Amino acid sequence: MRFNPNGDVPRPTIEEYLDATGDQEMHDSYKQSRYDWNPAVHDEDILRISKSSLGTFGWCKKQYWLRHFARLDDFGSDDATRGLNVHDAVEYFWANVEPQLKAIDMALASNSTEQARALMHDVIPLPPQPFEFGEEEQIRQWVDWQFNRYTYTKGKGWIPTSVEANIHARMTIDIDGLGVPIHVRGFIDTIFANDDGDGYALMELKTGKYKGKSKRTSMRKEMQFYRMMLENSAHYEYLPITHWGWEFPGGGMKDGDGPTIYYEPVKSATQTPSSVMKSVQRLVQAHVDNDFPTPSDKEVILWGTQHGPEGLKSKCDWCSYTEICPRFTGEEYVIEGKVE
Repeated sequence: MRFNPNGDVPRPTIEEYLDATGDQEMHDSYKQSRYDWNPAVHDEDILRISKSSLGTFGWCKKQYWLRHFARLDDFGSDDATRGLNVHDAVEYFWANVEPQLKAIDMALASNSTEQARALMHDVIPLPPQPFEFGEEEQIRQWVDWQFNRYTYTKGKGWIPTSVEANIHARMTIDIDGLGVPIHVRGFIDTIFANDDGDGYALMELKTGKYKGKSKRTSMRKEMQFYRMMLENSAHYEYLPITHWGWEFPGGGMKDGDGPTIYYEPVKSATQTPSSVMKSVQRLVQAHVDNDFPTPSDKEVILWGTQHGPEGLKSKCDWCSYTEICPRFTGEEYVIEGKVE
């Protein structure tokens, strides 16, 4: 069940972005970009990349091709529904909590800590029917974290500078000595001023499980993407990025480590965007070569053996495209009578 307390509010359009920034060049760059860019066909267009599209390419090149070239919908999973519901609740919280802070402060001043906590929880409305995928527990955990942070900071720097920041950037990627322009866009969950007031912290909310070192590595790559995007955008107001972190209120699901918040300074020696830049280069190279191969049995089975939860044997167990994927059908999926 989907429940969005914000109502049916669409993402900001590129026109709204232009109105907010006055950046005509970035507006034109976005309009010129496309996810299914093929240099042999779209000589006047450029490649568009998001964190999601880059992640899909890293997960499975054929899934990327089916989603962005064949333009086939990815049927929403229970995990995706939970993620959307929790993110919508958090967005609503930040948009509506400020008027409640006076009452929360009065309760805290009278040592009514639990009353103050309850007032903060009351900011987010419950759906008319119970959530189905553990959203309520994750929302409660997340609000508890914000309440604890509020009492610790006494409200200083507690409210983010930006929520769901809509960021666009244009970059040039070197491929075999040639500069290939790309358009990068994404939404950053929350941006805070850091504690010292000399930079900004990026925070990402996740609703899946948290598993120690391997998850820290993957999350740092995601934060590197956001940092790369900001440093190549016109959003100088969010620079420099001095810290980043992530929140996993449901981190204990599926044998995870438990609800987890992780926050750290950005160390230039080990956490520069170099690794994510290499991923971007591989994606651009695949478009230049028009090369999106079907994964081999060895690739998907080895992945499942090494990383998959018990009972899952391959990446394909999470995929919505198995009925049309060449790995299962033995035939390439045809777009308008031809194989791309």
